[in-house]
Amino acid sequence: MNKKSNNKSNSTVKSQNKKKSANHSSTITNRKRQNTLEYVIVNLICLLVFVAFGYIAIMSMIQTSVIDPTNYGNEVILYQNDTIPFNILITALFGIFIFKMKKHYDFFAKVNMKYLEIALVAYTFVLGLIWVMSVSSIPAADSQNIFETATNATKGIYTSFIDGANFYNKDFYAGNSYFKFYPFQLGFVFICEMIYRIFGTATAQPLEVINAICVAVAYLGLAKISRLLFKKLSIEFFTILLLAGCFQPMLFSTFAYGNIMGMCFAVWSVYFLIKYFQTSKYKLLIPCGILLVIATLAKYNNMIYLVAFVIVLIIHTVSNKKWQSLVFALILCIATTGASNLIIMSYESRANVKLPSGVSQVLYLNIGLSDSYMAPGWYSKSGVDTYINSSFDTEKANAMAWQDINTKLNRMSGDSAYTIDFFGKKILSQWNEPTFESIWVSKVKGHYYSLNGIGTSMYNASLGQFFELFFNYYIQILYIAFSVGVYCMFLNKKSNTQTVILPLVILGGFGYHLLFEGKSQYILTYIPLLTPFAAYGISCILNGKYTSIIKLVQKLKYIPDTEKVSEAEEK
Repeated sequence: MNKKSNNKSNSTVKSQNKKKSANHSSTITNRKRQNTLEYVIVNLICLLVFVAFGYIAIMSMIQTSVIDPTNYGNEVILYQNDTIPFNILITALFGIFIFKMKKHYDFFAKVNMKYLEIALVAYTFVLGLIWVMSVSSIPAADSQNIFETATNATKGIYTSFIDGANFYNKDFYAGNSYFKFYPFQLGFVFICEMIYRIFGTATAQPLEVINAICVAVAYLGLAKISRLLFKKLSIEFFTILLLAGCFQPMLFSTFAYGNIMGMCFAVWSVYFLIKYFQTSKYKLLIPCGILLVIATLAKYNNMIYLVAFVIVLIIHTVSNKKWQSLVFALILCIATTGASNLIIMSYESRANVKLPSGVSQVLYLNIGLSDSYMAPGWYSKSGVDTYINSSFDTEKANAMAWQDINTKLNRMSGDSAYTIDFFGKKILSQWNEPTFESIWVSKVKGHYYSLNGIGTSMYNASLGQFFELFFNYYIQILYIAFSVGVYCMFLNKKSNTQTVILPLVILGGFGYHLLFEGKSQYILTYIPLLTPFAAYGISCILNGKYTSIIKLVQKLKYIPDTEKVSEAEEK
């Protein structure tokens, strides 16, 4: 009986092991074979990301970009030199901290990550909600245009679409409707209209509270993505730890705009795409597609995710002969652009107007290559002015913009020093401004209620000074760990269509804002995306064997002390 029971138990264990190996065969930890096209493209992506963020990481140790306190409202960027030894010391102390934590790996292995995920969501939402209620920010500029249009639409009022009508900031646009310039914003207007129909139109705070929820849900998605990609509890733990310290999106919740909501839906669309790659379950493409469409409606710049998805889906099609992936890529393109156009047509019908195509990407490119009083390539009114001067004729406006662009490119090609300085400052003004305007977006605006102690201290006292200092060190450590993580992905052969989706999105954001209009606040939604790979980098640092360094230290131990030798000889 014992032998039979033992044989049965052994066979059960073997079958379980086979199931486990079968389940893990599609994950990155066990994949050995890789299509040549996939190998070349994913490693090229890793190389480009490593070069870009290696540069940013190094420069973050040398200097910091800050918003000029004497010209704060106008977003003027200053480039301040850092105390490099102190930055190195802080980074070294963080390294010592994580090596100390390595002793508690057994504890992490026993912790139920679901509890930590729930704690992360609750912690993030509560902090975001406290900040939203502390400053009660009133929308301004683009966000006020959207708030006014959405709240009026709930009442059947469409004056924002009619030239010469009494609407917010009409003088800035020479009396023309805001949506003649930016019709793509109507996707987010539609989302806001639904929110304000439910929660009322008195203030924008319902949207700000939803932003706080979206930050928490996005962070949960990133924690789960780290588990999907790297299959280690310790890496998810470090991802959660890094996200818990990423306060900028929580503070950015006060911005009644589509950045945060778009990030949340886009992150979860990535989650379902990775699940599809790992399981080949086509049903997962449905939530992936729906979430991406909502993400692009909330923030049109999330088309960068669409481009990244199409690239990896094409690679997946070629390397795995999954033609359904190619079909899905086509459906995604149609759905994202189609949804935006349908909403624009809907508002045109409701307001009984016909909107032009709006400011084109050529005009944004012209802005991105222009000097600005804020920083190189930051926002200027040139796009709006060009579009007005062309009588809202896109072809004419593009032709005018291309003349300016060619002039600037000719100058850049003939003056390498100017070109290097321009793009160097443009990169650092965006990626090395550690607050990413998360405090600025509410500080420069009005407030529904008087500031409480938290808001006052953050804007004008010690709390704000502490966070600005913390952001500086947090970001430089994050960049270093992210660069190490991307390098180790290549070194350890972990780079494939699954692991490069988020790095490809980040690279797309880097490239787009390198050439087109830039601002540090545009970069904020890419920062949390770094955390899973920074966590992987930390794990690689902790688990490195460092044999060459150990051998070197051992050799140094055997170097004779010349003073002691001479004393012995004298005796």
